[in-house]
Amino acid sequence: MKSDIKIGACPASGPARFLLCADVSPNSMFRFRKPIFRTRSAVVSKSIFYLLAVIITLVAIGGCDQTPTPSQDQPTSRFNVYFNNDKLTDGLTICDEVFPVSRSSSSSRNGAVTALEALFLGPTPEERSQGYRSYFSERTDGLLIRLKIEAGTAYVDLHDKRDELSGVTSSCGSAEFFSQIERTLGEFPTIDRIIFAIEGNPAVFYDWMELECDRTNDICDPAPFASP
Repeated sequence: MKSDIKIGACPASGPARFLLCADVSPNSMFRFRKPIFRTRSAVVSKSIFYLLAVIITLVAIGGCDQTPTPSQDQPTSRFNVYFNNDKLTDGLTICDEVFPVSRSSSSSRNGAVTALEALFLGPTPEERSQGYRSYFSERTDGLLIRLKIEAGTAYVDLHDKRDELSGVTSSCGSAEFFSQIERTLGEFPTIDRIIFAIEGNPAVFYDWMELECDRTNDICDPAPFASP
């Protein structure tokens, strides 16, 4: 119900200098128009009346709008990242066998991007004490430049942090590197294969890993890594 309550000065007559009137539309719960106060001695009473009128108006307006305020909290998503762990392989070093650890995020960004960024931070200290290991650590935080997914292919563009990842070029190191990334991104059904680049250049990445540019990596075509 809408009401139009007006409180203001009314024309005065007699010795009083001013009046305070309530002016209410025909649809209002109030149906009077008459002087309320006539003398200066009623200042306190006038203030109380004014306060009550404002409260009534606010209650009337508030009662008409019961729309709940949407929550500002982002929903939390859970996902896995993968690391090696010799304790889970009976002490054997199996370079391409990796195991999941859980992560969570309230980020609204692409889930695969969030997962890669979490992977590149490496295991937590507690996880390392449990045997999880990786070449990724706080030193490789921010390794990812960009992840682009197109027609089932994930194009992973990395910053040049080869000094921090020198061990991944060995036979076992490369198996760990690729397995951890492939299993982490493998949780996303839109990704079928992965091609890597260093700062937009696949040839630099595959030369560093001592691998050929062939059909498996689209012959190191840099075009998909170009900024849109």
